[in-house]
Amino acid sequence: MIEKEMQDYVAPQSYSYADFPEATDNPTGMKTLKVSLMPNYPHVELNVPYAVKNGITLHLHIITPASVKGSARYPLIMWVQGSAFHKQKLGEHMSHMVEVAKHGFIVAMVEYRWAPESPFPAQIKDLKTATRFMLRHASQYHVDADHYLAWGDSSGGHTVSAAVVTANIPEFNDEDVAETPLNYKCCIDFYGPTDISQMNKVPSTQDHIMPHSLEGEFFGIKHIYEVPELVQKSNPITYISGESLPPFLIMHGNKDRLVPFRQSVLFYEALKAHHKDVVFYKVDQSDHGTDAFFTPEALKSTFDFIEKTLN
Repeated sequence: MIEKEMQDYVAPQSYSYADFPEATDNPTGMKTLKVSLMPNYPHVELNVPYAVKNGITLHLHIITPASVKGSARYPLIMWVQGSAFHKQKLGEHMSHMVEVAKHGFIVAMVEYRWAPESPFPAQIKDLKTATRFMLRHASQYHVDADHYLAWGDSSGGHTVSAAVVTANIPEFNDEDVAETPLNYKCCIDFYGPTDISQMNKVPSTQDHIMPHSLEGEFFGIKHIYEVPELVQKSNPITYISGESLPPFLIMHGNKDRLVPFRQSVLFYEALKAHHKDVVFYKVDQSDHGTDAFFTPEALKSTFDFIEKTLN
């Protein structure tokens, strides 16, 4: 039986694509599609470990454009997913970041340690560790190591803003800043908190000050008004006065029920008062974390801002 079947056995060969024979079967009724054979969709590599801290293995989801090949290099976006400083659901903005990668970016979606087990400033330190990981592996992931930025939404907006304004302050780094300084080219803050002590000074649908509020747990299960120095230590506004900072883009909906619009107003006005480069967009009528921030119009404004800062 085996010998009979082996009579028409075709041994595999190491064909190149050009040399591989085209099938000539033509069954009745078959239809043919002639379409582009060029890659079109970005590649997603899930759960790339970048550090182990406090016994927790932290991961990145790394998205590369479809056009990546050879020695090509692309700007790097360090994306931080909002989660009220707690354990993240990194897939929430995966579709948005795939769309971003289509425009010629490497996107690294950052998992950080979460509250209350790992309170402030763990999240900020983890973003910087993740950034250094991507820069060390720039060749592997086709990263242009001279052009990288931080972008986040909600608590991730706070994380990126706080990380950029404290980029090379040793207290907010787990690595030696003298050996591996960071130089983010810009920062994009989508509806992130800034001065958390002010969050319940305007209308909101949740408490932001009690020990077991989301923000209270961010500070190690503390009542916000009992630890004012710690709260201001987390406030990006605290660090902008004498620092040389990259440009900032802020977007926030004026019907945000979770992170008050006023939080971005405070940050914007402080940056302007200190003559920093900042652009602020109100997304009219938007609530917290909607797709409005990733519409073609909003993304065009974001990409225009990035292009300006990278050139």
